[in-house]
Amino acid sequence: MTDSSLQQNMEEIVREAAALMTRDFTVESKGTIANQVTSNDVAVENFLKENLQKLIPDSGFIAEESDHAGTDTTYTWIIDPIDGTANYVRDLASSGISVGLYKNMQPFIGVVYNPYRNELFSARKGAGAFCNGRPIHVSDRDFAHSCFCTSLSCYHKEQAHACAAILEKVFVQSDDFRRFGAAVIEMTALAAGRVELYFEMSLAPWDHAASRVIIEEAGGCVANVYADEISYTGQTSFIAANTPENLEKLRSIILEAAPVRPEEE
Repeated sequence: MTDSSLQQNMEEIVREAAALMTRDFTVESKGTIANQVTSNDVAVENFLKENLQKLIPDSGFIAEESDHAGTDTTYTWIIDPIDGTANYVRDLASSGISVGLYKNMQPFIGVVYNPYRNELFSARKGAGAFCNGRPIHVSDRDFAHSCFCTSLSCYHKEQAHACAAILEKVFVQSDDFRRFGAAVIEMTALAAGRVELYFEMSLAPWDHAASRVIIEEAGGCVANVYADEISYTGQTSFIAANTPENLEKLRSIILEAAPVRPEEE
């Protein structure tokens, strides 16, 4: 199977999985009020794992609702079955399916599908980024004209004070901010040139794996604020921007407001 046909098959499987989101569902808590899982999260994840495994039989998985260790294989699927579960439960129409395929734990292919807008974002390393088959690219706006996506870290509310300080500092130096409640919706918006800046104090691998490929292939850049590498085994303080200059300015503002991750103080 060629890399192109592998990517196309991934896209088809992700689109098919979205049909499961229309079913009735039950909701359970994963330890906090904010962190929820639905029966459809589990159904989508199981569908993805079963069908993606057929594409590469000896591949591993890092998936939000089940396996968290699959990095000892050449190919690893990193899956968020429904990113933005809280939005999904409330019918806020801002959620997406995210599948990243990593080769030797390096970004290879990313696919994100927003069923509410019927937008399928897809990218392969070195082959560009696309939305519904059309090329996309980050914007060229400078920091002062940028729109910032972020959150107050609802799963780690001990970080809220630092996140709020960062939001205020970025807001007064940029155009505006937005909060869509789903990392993959915000990061693909950045890749498509709709927003320019993104920051989340604590993101799990499945939150950023696919979007990272799409952002970088769309001409943007990503980084871990507090470390040299982006983690695929734990949490990452994840930043992204349309240009290296905006990325470094955003990083400097974050480090000024929170020199170390809040839980490490």
